[in-house]
Amino acid sequence: MRILRWLLFIPIAGISLYLALANRHDVLFSLDPFTPETPALALQLPLILVIFLSVLVGLLLGGASAWARQGKWRREARQSRRDVKQLSDEIVETSEKLLVPTPTPDRTV
Repeated sequence: MRILRWLLFIPIAGISLYLALANRHDVLFSLDPFTPETPALALQLPLILVIFLSVLVGLLLGGASAWARQGKWRREARQSRRDVKQLSDEIVETSEKLLVPTPTPDRTV
C-alpha cells in the first residue's frame, strides 16, 4: 500500500510543480460579472494560485457535502452504541441480582 501511495504521489507532485512553474503570470480574478471592463471587486493573482484555491474550495465543499449526507448513519451508529451499552448494563444488573452471595465460613482458631 505504501508503494502504491508513492507511485501516485510522485507523478501528482511533479505535475503540480510543473503547473506552478509554467503558470506564474498574474491574471485578473474578478467577482463582478456585470462590468468586466472595470470590475468592482477584482484581484491580480498568479494563475496557479487561482487553480490551487479552486481545487481546495472544491475539496472542502465536497467533503462537507459528504459529511452532511452521512449524518443519518452516524446518528444510527450512536443510537446503536447507546442501545448496546444500555443492554449490557441491564445484563450486569440482572446477573448481580441473580447471584446469591455464598456465606464465608468463620475461621476462628
